Amino acid sequence: MSLKKFIAQENRYAAMWGDGPDSLFPDSIRLLTTEQKKKLAQRLLSALSPENLCCDGELRGAALRTKSAMLNKAKAELESLGQKVEWDCHY
Repeated sequence: MSLKKFIAQENRYAAMWGDGPDSLFPDSIRLLTTEQKKKLAQRLLSALSPENLCCDGELRGAALRTKSAMLNKAKAELESLGQKVEWDCHY
């Protein structure tokens, strides 16, 4: 499940940067609040931006395709929960 993988990644980043427990997402997708879904949508859009997706041109080939596929699957899973994931969307 790509959304769970993305959530785990975001939680690792939060822990690494010393963010408080309020910044962590729940392990279970069913426990996501509306606000958390919105935050995940924003973070997915950021991760899918060309600069972040290819790590400013450093990521190419199979690694780039793998990362893109995981993020796009996470996006689809989040959208299946009723959260729009699109630019300029009023959340």
